[in-house]
Amino acid sequence: MGKVFSTRELADVLGTDTWRVRRLFEDGILPEPPRFAGKRVIPGHLIPQIIDGLRERRWLPLPHDSYRNSTSKIPGEGDEQVISK
Repeated sequence: MGKVFSTRELADVLGTDTWRVRRLFEDGILPEPPRFAGKRVIPGHLIPQIIDGLRERRWLPLPHDSYRNSTSKIPGEGDEQVISK
């Protein structure tokens, strides 16, 4: 078996709240993972699905959102040329 995470560990890695990761399983967005001593044992291969679920709910920024929210200018933005006829 590959790397596994607890809900808290995964939330820390992804930079989100534990309840948000937990909610994906509770709401049936993702299948409930196995448990050990009452804790979820989340296999690493589920991470992409968890990220997608968090992004769908706007709990994680989309990849381009962090770029857009940076202080740097977006290439090509504001460089439009007006073509008159």
